[in-house]
Amino acid sequence: MNIDIIIPTYNRAGCLAQAVRSALNQNYAPAVVTVVDDGSSDATREVVEPWFEHPRFRYVRLETNGGTARAKNVGLALSEEDAITFHDSDDVAEPNKLLLQARALGLRAHADHILDWAAFGIEPGSELQFDVAAGAHRFIKLDGSVHLIDKRISLVDDFFPTLQSPSKTEGDWVLINSSLFRRGCFKRLGGFLDSVEEDRELRNRLLAAGHLFHFIAEPLLTKIEMPVSLTTDGDTGYRGEKRRRDREEVWHRNRAYRRGQWGDAAAAIGRTPIELESVRFAETQGVPPFRLADDLPMTAATRENLQKQLESCQRPPLPRLGKLAV
Repeated sequence: MNIDIIIPTYNRAGCLAQAVRSALNQNYAPAVVTVVDDGSSDATREVVEPWFEHPRFRYVRLETNGGTARAKNVGLALSEEDAITFHDSDDVAEPNKLLLQARALGLRAHADHILDWAAFGIEPGSELQFDVAAGAHRFIKLDGSVHLIDKRISLVDDFFPTLQSPSKTEGDWVLINSSLFRRGCFKRLGGFLDSVEEDRELRNRLLAAGHLFHFIAEPLLTKIEMPVSLTTDGDTGYRGEKRRRDREEVWHRNRAYRRGQWGDAAAAIGRTPIELESVRFAETQGVPPFRLADDLPMTAATRENLQKQLESCQRPPLPRLGKLAV
């Protein structure tokens, strides 16, 4: 399967290069790297410019900053690959990350007769394919300590908070964004909710809708805590007011699932068409040019706007005219 590694970034020029290198150096060849620059004001463009001619690298710069969820939705809307993963700009992926995840998605499972699959519309004994390949990661904190995050039970913390203790460290949760997702997940459920809890909400939506997860216990990447990030910022950090409000929306959706809205009902409740009507591209670069995804749920205004933006940014330059004879 062809894979798109989408890296949303904002003012991370100091660490972005190592994230791009680790993505391009994967031992899994059919993969492209898409950097979505969310209106950075630092040297982000200069950092990635050396890769503009790379056959597996693409770059889109947005005119204004709109948040991680919007940047991820831009990447989704411009992706045509069979599977998609998201790396943060401070993530350093292990060389075998994609290889292990792609092989996990290629495995098959069976709906065990001793479990209740009816809520998801699945017949016991039927063959199942994996839709999401998640994994463990190393977490380097600001104090220099290194933590192995591999507590797979954290994938269901919003459904069963009673199972989560004890926790080894704050932030002891399996990363969902660095999972590998089959394209069909987004075709069925749409994109990310406009929220700083966008990964958490998508994870819950996938589980409630009945998408099958495969967990790889081996660390797939190293995550580095930064002095300035969504989790350390006063408003968007774990105890920040904006994060609290966004978390309330996540819990509101979860309560609907726990009232019995599973499977197709959960997919219908949580379906989130991509809305990017006001997005403006400042620049696009890439040897494989961007094309608008035609199979993902998005509003008609979004489709019209993005197509217009692509035509404008990717229009071939006019030929230079020589000096006119006098």
